Amino acid sequence: MADHEVELDDGWTSGVASGFALAGFLTLVLVAFTLLAMGPLVLYDAYFSASPPPGQLEPFLHVLDRVGQRAVALPILALVVVLIHQRTGSWRPAATAAAGVFALNVVVLVLKVALGRSFPHTGDPAFFTGGMAYPSGHSANVMLVYGLAAYLWTHYTAPPRRTRVLMWGAVGALSVTMVVTSIALNWHWFADLVAGLLVGAIVLEVTASFDRLLATSRVPLVGAPDHPNAHS
Repeated sequence: MADHEVELDDGWTSGVASGFALAGFLTLVLVAFTLLAMGPLVLYDAYFSASPPPGQLEPFLHVLDRVGQRAVALPILALVVVLIHQRTGSWRPAATAAAGVFALNVVVLVLKVALGRSFPHTGDPAFFTGGMAYPSGHSANVMLVYGLAAYLWTHYTAPPRRTRVLMWGAVGALSVTMVVTSIALNWHWFADLVAGLLVGAIVLEVTASFDRLLATSRVPLVGAPDHPNAHS
């Protein structure tokens, strides 16, 4: 249990409770935002998708777009997990990372199929048309995968405050980059990208909260220290 957390009943901490509460709030925001995306926000989606991709910048934008691809993001997360294991001897971060990535893919797939929004190239921002645009998997990947890397490193290695700020600042910068890049390439509606960030944030909060909850359990995972910073 982190020093700044207050232990509650049943091994819960203030961090666990607030994490689940934030995830619940973000879920309500996502629902409200989705309803808006089906109505008033359609005008904004059409506005951002009106211009064709910039020809001279397109190759560079394709490179930037890769930050949201699993082939790029997951090896970075895996490297963070391995470095944490070398420092702490715990494989709990690996289990947490795997669970979070799996959960995100399931949630995004279910939402894409259920909402069925068309992609911008069709010129039709309607939902329930059999498309797979909403929410954006790339922006969800950026928020969840890089967010998990930042969470796991800061939670298990207790780095200085400057490192924490830089890591979470990088997550924010990559999220903005993903949104701007996808809009410029006309691959997603604006609302798709925002929804993807919300979905990624929800899964991130739930995953981190379960990780904190397991850290207070009397039966830790095999090979995992009772305290996340026990070997730091």
